Amino acid sequence: MTILKGYSLDSTNKQTSGSKWQEILQFFPTDLRQILARFPVNIQNSAIEIRLRINQPLEINLDAKSVFIATDGRPVNEISQAVLISPEMIKKLLQSISAGSWYALEEESVQGYLTLPGGHRVGFTGHALQENGRIRFIRNIGSLNFRIAKTLKGIATPVMPLLWKEGRFLKTLIISPPAAGKTTLLREIIREVSYGNPRYNSAGIHVGLVDERSEIAGSYQGIPQLDVGPRTDLLDGASKKEGIYLLLRAMNPDLIATDEIGTDDDVRTIADVINAGVSFLATAHARNITEAILRPGLKRILENGSVERLITLSNRMGSGTIESIKAGISESELLAAAIRPGGTDD
Repeated sequence: MTILKGYSLDSTNKQTSGSKWQEILQFFPTDLRQILARFPVNIQNSAIEIRLRINQPLEINLDAKSVFIATDGRPVNEISQAVLISPEMIKKLLQSISAGSWYALEEESVQGYLTLPGGHRVGFTGHALQENGRIRFIRNIGSLNFRIAKTLKGIATPVMPLLWKEGRFLKTLIISPPAAGKTTLLREIIREVSYGNPRYNSAGIHVGLVDERSEIAGSYQGIPQLDVGPRTDLLDGASKKEGIYLLLRAMNPDLIATDEIGTDDDVRTIADVINAGVSFLATAHARNITEAILRPGLKRILENGSVERLITLSNRMGSGTIESIKAGISESELLAAAIRPGGTDD
């Protein structure tokens, strides 16, 4: 059985520090943009989210922790030293991301987020107006969460040889706690198999991608902002079930990819994918295998042998740390040592 030895990514594969940071600042009003522009350059690339809440401190989530921001852009831990977000700041931000017409985005606001140019996303909460038990509009916005789109090309390369057998991509599930890089790794695997690589005997396969929350490809106005490869057919904004069946009918994929499965409906849909002779790649929320099998839907798909490769992530050494790769929940470990994303292995 193949064991993957330690692997280090070349520094040239790392995303240029601050490029995405500068890109997302364009959505902020001048006063906030000036503060955020002073955020230390050496840790800009560690920023995952910028969170703003009315009458609360400006917060930035990094790979392993969160910090508040002072008026001079310094990371601080004390609320008394941090910039407090005013209602006027939130109002200006909403005008910026909606081009001055928030109500024109009523249909999109029901999802609780908007996708921005560059693949960035902004989530929001406030007063929800409901009709027949469903949210129809969100107004009086009190919190905004800017999620910074990141592509870390090369992070999937060391694991790719383990995901193939005799020229076939193996049915793969990535399990991960929140903010541990599962979507980033998912996107990179999709990109690599779509382009192809002679190292694992593939000239590139057709991928059908269901991106329910516009998070994997970061589509803006129907156009992917993040690279998912030349042989990937994207269905953006569709539910997993409807999207997967549409792709099976219409696009003849070799691989179906989607994010965050776990419900009984998801498991039944994945079974139909397998019965159609198509492989799958998906993610699921769980900190480890033990936690995953406590969820009835995941337990069935793990115990019935549907998953041929099980990847477990953490943020122990940074978001996207690959802790384990197994051929199944009861199979031997294929990974010799944890892989630190974008750096050297231990």
